[in-house]
Amino acid sequence: MQTVYVRTNDFRMAYRLLRELQSKHLNAQLVDLEQELPDPQGWWFGTPEEVERFGGNGIGTTADTVNDAVHHLYRSFRELEVVHRLTVGIDPGPRPGCAWLVEGMLLGKSQDESVEDAVSHVIGLVRVYSPIVVDVRIGHGSPLHRDRLINRFLSEGYQVSQVNEHRTSQGTGRHEHASSALKIALLKGEIVLTRRAVEPTEGELRNIQRLSRKRSKGTLTISLQEAHNVACGGSTMEEALWRAGYSDSLSESSI
Repeated sequence: MQTVYVRTNDFRMAYRLLRELQSKHLNAQLVDLEQELPDPQGWWFGTPEEVERFGGNGIGTTADTVNDAVHHLYRSFRELEVVHRLTVGIDPGPRPGCAWLVEGMLLGKSQDESVEDAVSHVIGLVRVYSPIVVDVRIGHGSPLHRDRLINRFLSEGYQVSQVNEHRTSQGTGRHEHASSALKIALLKGEIVLTRRAVEPTEGELRNIQRLSRKRSKGTLTISLQEAHNVACGGSTMEEALWRAGYSDSLSESSI
């Protein structure tokens, strides 16, 4: 995770800034104003006068504008010409939670409507940031959805690991799975190198059929064979619905 530096003689500003950076799960280090940065190309914060004096990737702020300064850092990360690492945490389930970090900085959280939407979401993030390394960390719960996600991301050539998500789950609220995904993204897991065998239960197949009725606005239900194919990642729900005769366009999840 990339370190950002606080390099200032304004101790009131430094205290507020360090607290704000830590709340964003960023590695922050306080350095003496006259000290060289451990990383000469690193991002650092100081007063506007200090930034003007030392230059580099400095961001000027005061004790009263630390929130704006951190948002400025976010924008700077979004405009990086080269992104070395995109880390994605996923809380698996029928509606996976997702959190993504660029160079260790949290840039967003979401809850996607399906496994397919979560995969499309991550592929979209990779297109946006073009990282050198894509590090996908998936919680160990919900085995069917977990293993489908693992298989899909392995097929994309991403680095995939399974994380013990004990005590990361927050409940069933709409945004709580996204919070769990952030905790998963911040943990190291066991690297996964081989695809998983996926064998859904009858109840899981019936649920996929139920979802097909919902996605087709009640017009049809895919077969158990098609549901099995979807469950195992052999096709998407949209492809199964198309084969079953449903041709209305379905909206894609936003990135």
